[in-house]
Amino acid sequence: MSELRKKSIVSIVWTYVGFIFGAINVFLSARYLLPEHNGLTRVLLEMGVLFSAIATFGVPTLLTKFYPYYSDRMDRRNSDLLTLGLVITTVGFLLLVAGTFFLKPFISRKFSGKSPLLVDYYYLVIPVTFFLTYLTVLEAHAWNLFKTVVSNFFKEVAFRVANLILLAVYMMGWIELRTFFISFSFLYGFSFFGLLIYMISIGELNITFKISKLTKRLWTKMLPYVIFMLAGNIVLVFKDSFDGLAISSMHGLEYAAVFSLVNYMVTSIGVPQRSVVSIAFPVIARAWKDKNMSKLADVYTKTSITLLLVSSFLFGLVWINFDDALNFLKLPEIYKIGKPAMLLLAMAKIIELGTGASGQIIISSRKWKFEMYCNILLLIAAVPVNYFMIRKYNIWGAGAANLILVTVFNGIRFIYLWYHYKLQPFNRKTLYGIALPILLVLITTTLINFSIPLLNIILRTIIFSVGFVTATLLLQISEDATGVFQTVKKRLGIVKPDTE
Repeated sequence: MSELRKKSIVSIVWTYVGFIFGAINVFLSARYLLPEHNGLTRVLLEMGVLFSAIATFGVPTLLTKFYPYYSDRMDRRNSDLLTLGLVITTVGFLLLVAGTFFLKPFISRKFSGKSPLLVDYYYLVIPVTFFLTYLTVLEAHAWNLFKTVVSNFFKEVAFRVANLILLAVYMMGWIELRTFFISFSFLYGFSFFGLLIYMISIGELNITFKISKLTKRLWTKMLPYVIFMLAGNIVLVFKDSFDGLAISSMHGLEYAAVFSLVNYMVTSIGVPQRSVVSIAFPVIARAWKDKNMSKLADVYTKTSITLLLVSSFLFGLVWINFDDALNFLKLPEIYKIGKPAMLLLAMAKIIELGTGASGQIIISSRKWKFEMYCNILLLIAAVPVNYFMIRKYNIWGAGAANLILVTVFNGIRFIYLWYHYKLQPFNRKTLYGIALPILLVLITTTLINFSIPLLNIILRTIIFSVGFVTATLLLQISEDATGVFQTVKKRLGIVKPDTE
């Protein structure tokens, strides 16, 4: 089993451990926080993610794209690439903080009617942004060093464990609501300091303020790249954050909480994307540098079918158990209105993941500006489309708008890569990956309909999972899935290990 596959699997495992804690947090928040209080925490996080994308100034993608050049020509201890990234990020964060004060009157006008709590706690977005910004930079550095397992642990698990502890403390009445909100805004600090201490302990946080000759030679390429990537990142994050902000502004924080719940369930099906991309991105950057087109085609195809399979499998589990899960957990009735939106959001997410690492391939190529131009067009279309659909159809409108935009955007990416590089990830097995979950959803929801929610959840999950895994292996839909299965058999002694 390749080292790359091992790291990818372990990284995905940690990511899903984080998701389990995150799911517990989401349902506890829905159960024990008022919808508007729960909605406030979700909106603060969305604003923090948006502001962080601005503050980083495109540094994470800069570190990944140019790292192969520094690693080939310089000793890591003397490399100033990370220092350069941290300096740019610090400038960006300070400018962002200044901007938040000028933005306050606008926030007051837009949210005071439907979401006055957000106006009261608006400045809590600053600590959220601070820790998330520097965590993102350290994470990109860890990706370059193939320390994705550790970075995913701190990003996905540590934050959610800290969140669970904070919820428990509040539920037991040990802190008041205001203290809960303030503490919530500092939760990313656990992830940031954890990853920081780890990088220092392994001697990989090398800071030097001596500008290298390589940086002096590359800065004319790096500067426009940072500017373009900043614009692209802001566009993508704004598109993802706009829904929750618009819903809370037009319809109230309680509807933002409903959207947050279904959006989190959909986000769960995209969890493997972070792990797969974190592993594939440095490989793609190296392949472009080496002009290895066969490697790019291989990564493109494998990431496409793997992410399609995993995302469709996970959404199938979510969809067949959604109603029974809400009934079993006795959540407020308002959360049930989010199911149609969840279907539309999930379809968009599956389309996005099914196109594999297309975005990373474009960003790492010499034609990386195309990605930024697409992002700008996406934002130009996203704001009016989302605004109109959310105002008229509330949560359902957000899902429909997302599906339309993601389909068009990823279609453009696909056509571009095929036209310029003859790269496309689809084959006959892609059809299997689409048809299999649809068939199993129909079977499980038709056969299993008892009056006991927990019994339905257990039986449907078992039938769906066994059927999906069995069919995937028999049809050999994914090379990665088959490789993992063979490795498990070897470890269990079912077959004799051979030399790899």
